[in-house]
Amino acid sequence: MGIFSSKPSPNAQKIIDFLGCKCDYYPAGKSAEFIRSTYEDLYARHEMGGYTPLMIVVDDVLAEWIDILREDMQEGETPEQFRQRLLSTDIPDAAEWFTEKLSEMKEAYGEYWEQVTAETGETGGAADRLSGFVDYSTKKAAELIIARIPTDKPWEVFAWLPFGGWNDCPEPSVMIAAGEYWYRKYHAVPAVISHDVLEFTAMPVRDRSAAVGLALEQYAFCGDIVDQGVQSVAVLADMLMRSSVWFFWWD
Repeated sequence: MGIFSSKPSPNAQKIIDFLGCKCDYYPAGKSAEFIRSTYEDLYARHEMGGYTPLMIVVDDVLAEWIDILREDMQEGETPEQFRQRLLSTDIPDAAEWFTEKLSEMKEAYGEYWEQVTAETGETGGAADRLSGFVDYSTKKAAELIIARIPTDKPWEVFAWLPFGGWNDCPEPSVMIAAGEYWYRKYHAVPAVISHDVLEFTAMPVRDRSAAVGLALEQYAFCGDIVDQGVQSVAVLADMLMRSSVWFFWWD
C-alpha cells in the first residue's frame, strides 16, 4: 500500500489502487519547495531503487479518468495486465509521428504557420523548477501522490497512468513513443502529471538548430504551449536552450 503522510482522500486512494505500487500521499497545502526537494531526493535514489518517481496531482477529473480506464479494460483484466497489453501493442515511431503531425499542421494553418514558425530573434525565459503540482491560488502544493513507478524506463509511466487521447492531447501510445524518443535524445524524464498538465525534467539543449527541431516536436505534441503560450516556435526554442523543465498543457 505504500507509506502515507496522512490518510489519502477517496480520489487519491482510487489512483493509488490503480497504480498498485509504492506511493506517498501529500494533502494539499504542503510547501512547493518541500515537495520539490522530496521528489529530487527520490529521483537521486531511483536507480538504486529500480523505480521512476512521478508526481500525480489528485483531483476529481483525474479520478474520473481512472474510472474510464477501468471501463476500457477487458473483462477480468487487472490494471497490471492492462499495462502490459498497452506496452505490447504497436508503439508508433516518434520521429515519423512528429513529421506527419507537423506536415498536417503546416497544411492546415496556412499563413499562420509562417508567422508562428518565423525566426523573430525574440528570446524566452528559463524554466528550472517543476510547477505543475502547485495550486496558483494558494502558491502551495495541490493534493498529490508521489508514486514510485517500478520501472527504470521512464517512458513506461504512461502505461502505468495512461494519459491522453482527449482534445488534442496525444494518445497514450504516442506518449510512450515520444517519452522514449526524448529520453534517449535529451534524457527527458516525466515528473508531473495532472489531468491536463505534463512536465518533464531534461537537460538544456545548447545547440540552436537542435533546440528549434525540439521546439517543433513539442509544438506538434502540444500546440497550446505555443498558440496559447509563448506565441512563437523561436521563443520556445530559446527557452529550451535555457531550461531544465519542459511544460505541456492541454486546454
